[in-house]
Amino acid sequence: MGTPASEVYRVAGEDRRRNGLRWAATVAMGLLDAGRDAPSVSEVVIRRGDGSLVKRLPAGSVEDFEAQLSEITSDLASLDAVPFARKWIAEPA
Repeated sequence: MGTPASEVYRVAGEDRRRNGLRWAATVAMGLLDAGRDAPSVSEVVIRRGDGSLVKRLPAGSVEDFEAQLSEITSDLASLDAVPFARKWIAEPA
């Protein structure tokens, strides 16, 4: 058994950079009662335990962001570091 991913990585939702238009779109779509389909103003960010950035994962909608953050958080708690990195950090071949 290897090192648990939770000992190596941290995962959080962080505000997107330069997201003024996304904020406006999300507010507008919220007023139109399309909140879950609104563009996410946050993205899932994976960092090492020391806080250094590993990867930013784009999320299209609020619903996508929430699902992605939930799945990654679950994997962080249940996977070892290498399988976690293969799934979430490695670039597809």
